[in-house]
Amino acid sequence: MRYNLADLHMHSFCSDGLRTPTQAVEEACEAGLQAISLTDHDTVEGIPEATEAGKRLGMEVVPGTELSAHVREREVHILAYCIDCNDDQFGTNLEKAFKSRHQRGIGIVEKLNGLGLGVSLEDVLEQAKGSPLGRPHIAAALVEKGLVVDKNEAFNRYIGDRGPAFKAKPYTSAEDVIALIHRIGGVAVLAHPGASLHEGIIQQLISFGLDGVEVFHPAHQPPQIDFYNQLADRHGLLKSGGSDSHGNVDGTRIGDYGVGYEVIEAMRERAATYA
Repeated sequence: MRYNLADLHMHSFCSDGLRTPTQAVEEACEAGLQAISLTDHDTVEGIPEATEAGKRLGMEVVPGTELSAHVREREVHILAYCIDCNDDQFGTNLEKAFKSRHQRGIGIVEKLNGLGLGVSLEDVLEQAKGSPLGRPHIAAALVEKGLVVDKNEAFNRYIGDRGPAFKAKPYTSAEDVIALIHRIGGVAVLAHPGASLHEGIIQQLISFGLDGVEVFHPAHQPPQIDFYNQLADRHGLLKSGGSDSHGNVDGTRIGDYGVGYEVIEAMRERAATYA
């Protein structure tokens, strides 16, 4: 049975997930969803494969990605939906993000080696397999080398935001990211704001043209869901949601969190004002 539901946040091995884009679509079909959005970090590489799999299996795939940005010193993630993946300027921005992720990875590996952990950039790149390099790949390399028990230990002891090997991403203006998303006909949705994102940051994102907020997410407890529901109502924001599934055995599954199909319709209506 196919339900009138959509999971609008998930990852494949084109960024830091473990599944192929085709497998993501297959899992969504098994979960009985009507539509998904593949939202890999700073890449749209998996969208064509997912779209083809969707056509074959009767699953609608909304083009998407998850972009890193900053408001002052705070890093935020912006989900972009209904985008033109073939736009040249957008492609150039993704190439810059790929290179900056690589440079950040080099810096983290250098810090880890300064702490006496014998991990090489080659070890990390083997985990990334050509996708935009992220801290989960570095964590996986540490696990593979037997330097930590699991990825959680890697983040908690070494590469988390307060860890001794942490290195921040290069500054990217959230205002510029949102403007780019609008220029390529998409809508910009704040990903997993959780309990720690100050409302002042969200207000500033709204002033930049933010279109929506991810209300439903595995990290959101009922009080956060209520808060972001009300915030979206006050500011006329789209309400999105998804599993943020990476394909881990112990993680959430595609379809565990999501929204009704009417959210996609509302996104398309909003996106039409930018196209």
